[in-house]
Amino acid sequence: MAVVLCFGDSLTFGFDPATGGRFPPDSRWPDVMATGLDATVITEALPGRTTVFDSPYADTRSGRAMLPAVLESHAPVDLVILMLGTNDLQGPLELSARHSASGLWTLIDIVNRSAAGPDAGKPQCLVVVPPPIVDPKGFMGVFFEGREQESQNLAVQYRAICEQTGTPVFFAADVVSPSPVDGIHLDPQGQRALGAALAERVGQML
Repeated sequence: MAVVLCFGDSLTFGFDPATGGRFPPDSRWPDVMATGLDATVITEALPGRTTVFDSPYADTRSGRAMLPAVLESHAPVDLVILMLGTNDLQGPLELSARHSASGLWTLIDIVNRSAAGPDAGKPQCLVVVPPPIVDPKGFMGVFFEGREQESQNLAVQYRAICEQTGTPVFFAADVVSPSPVDGIHLDPQGQRALGAALAERVGQML
């Protein structure tokens, strides 16, 4: 049975913007995706995770620092799904979508250079571009106020990196929008819709 590794932040973790807790498995996109696949789906998600940047708010949030060990611990992995970038745009980090795209390139390179795939080869990789931020509110507004335009730029910058590296890309905004509760995270309906859409996309790759 194929193994799919989902490496992401709070969007992949299943953060509930209404309660600050975590959705049950049936409302987390990796688990929803798993129901539509003949595969083992592993979720490696951490709220606040960035592509490659250190967070001023919490340790161990750099995806670059964690991904090699994650790949090794779950090997052999057939497909790695990378869904990161939103946290790179936290205001205090003062980073652009271009910086985030550079971080994405590093993560793709880690996957491609790994021996974590079948027969000690490299896994396949799929990039999921997070949906743009829309009017961040409440606690999230403290970190993401004024970052809407830069988050919209992620799609263009990520597409370019994926074209350069030959990496398939899926745009979450094609099927979901952030919850109006905080303008960043998905509600249960969004999580389920994303999971269903990715089950179809991933099924074509396995």
